[in-house]
Amino acid sequence: MKLLDLKSMHAFPYGERHKNELYKTDVFKVRIIELKTGEKLPPDGPCEMETYVIFHIVSGRIVINIDKEHAEAGEDQWVISEPGNYQMEALEDTKIMGIQIQKRE
Repeated sequence: MKLLDLKSMHAFPYGERHKNELYKTDVFKVRIIELKTGEKLPPDGPCEMETYVIFHIVSGRIVINIDKEHAEAGEDQWVISEPGNYQMEALEDTKIMGIQIQKRE
């Protein structure tokens, strides 16, 4: 068992994102993400995610684009999506918990 306090947890910058993994198995991984206002993830344009993804917005507000869908999400909201091309931008300083879940073979 692992107990996490997401509100007080610090995240490393995108270049060190591997250090933000809170829990990892062969089936899923949990990561903490922090974005400053105007910062994009990934910074160089959309990335293809081959996993299902769940984002919980711990604090702040984002705009997220997944394939051709576009949405805004704020504190205590969740974004749940199938594999696709992802990019998000922080509308204000934001902290997110991301969960990636492998597709079944």
